[in-house]
Amino acid sequence: MTIAVAGATGLIGRHVVEALAGPTGEPVVATYRSRAPFAVEGVRWVQCDLTDRAQASRAFAGCDTVVLCAGRVSTSAVLRDEPVESVLDNLRIVTNAMEAAARGETRHVVLVSSCTGYPPATELLEEEQYETGNPPGHWFGVGWMHRYLEKQLEWYVRTLGWLESAVVLRPTLVYGPYDDFDPRTGHFLPSLVRRVVERAHPIRLAGDGTQTRNLIHARDLAGAVKTVLRPQRGFRAFNVATQDEVSVRSILQALLDADGFGDALVELEGQNLGPAMLRVSGRRFMEATGWQPATSIQDGLAELLGWYRANRHVE
Repeated sequence: MTIAVAGATGLIGRHVVEALAGPTGEPVVATYRSRAPFAVEGVRWVQCDLTDRAQASRAFAGCDTVVLCAGRVSTSAVLRDEPVESVLDNLRIVTNAMEAAARGETRHVVLVSSCTGYPPATELLEEEQYETGNPPGHWFGVGWMHRYLEKQLEWYVRTLGWLESAVVLRPTLVYGPYDDFDPRTGHFLPSLVRRVVERAHPIRLAGDGTQTRNLIHARDLAGAVKTVLRPQRGFRAFNVATQDEVSVRSILQALLDADGFGDALVELEGQNLGPAMLRVSGRRFMEATGWQPATSIQDGLAELLGWYRANRHVE
């Protein structure tokens, strides 16, 4: 089986490639657009602009399984500054990639989707609630985009029969080495790591710090992808989540403790940029595959701090 990983130099794609590569692994084709590829055994790199369907078709030629990790991450900061462009870019990229896979030799697609499609709720959300109501607030556009892309993939499998099988994975907030630490485009967690390591004074925290998030390490998500690489007829969609809901303030405190920044001054800015909470259940995926996250929040945050400290000046 030859496996293509689209978006292989991004946070998720890189960890997927590293999880699949090696002398005993199956052949891997990894696509990239502008960020340079990295050295890894058993991988053939293909430069590819997925906004061009013809380039996507050539990149996926001969690949039995395609893992779609490509696209722009629509963080709160990005959506605040440009609420439409990142959504349109993702529609072009992922639609072209799915179309190329479906019309080619590919039998199976794994789509890394998002939990942003869920409606606002205080209860623990199961997979069937993904299509109820509207995504909240500034996630409206990006949430509906992910819903549409999932439906397009389901259409290719269940109605058109262009693909033998597909699995959608909806991870919670993914973090890890090679994350985006640019304050203009990154998630809140790499932004906090940057401010802790650089000893920002004060450290400003959006909201009151009580909003909760479910963090999953990119290495654990890559392990989840590995469990669904084999074709299994039909279309399935799963949440991929840990069992830990943690507040933004407790995440910051863990970073301060791990980095020895005991005299940090923290200022709360009062206005939340995202929902107060988004609780999703990963039970069905764990039961179906046996997958369990292996990285604790404490270990993952300490690793991320160390990685950023070692790599922050690398071009």
